[in-house]
Amino acid sequence: MISDDTQVRDIIRPHRDGGPISRLYATGEITDDTVPALGLCSSELEDQGRHEEADQVDDVLAYVVEAGNRPPVDRWIKSN
Repeated sequence: MISDDTQVRDIIRPHRDGGPISRLYATGEITDDTVPALGLCSSELEDQGRHEEADQVDDVLAYVVEAGNRPPVDRWIKSN
């Protein structure tokens, strides 16, 4: 379970995609494309046998679904 934004950034750091995952990492922004991108990332990790990483991405996915769409977050990086 995700307890703070720092965990979100730590988990998705190696999975930045130049798109929605990267925007979440850099700014905290969540768009309609964030959930599918995280789901695809998790599936690819599962296919590679990287189950623990997939579980962590699934935790971020749950966080994103709960948070809902939002614009970039003020002080996203500074608060972490």
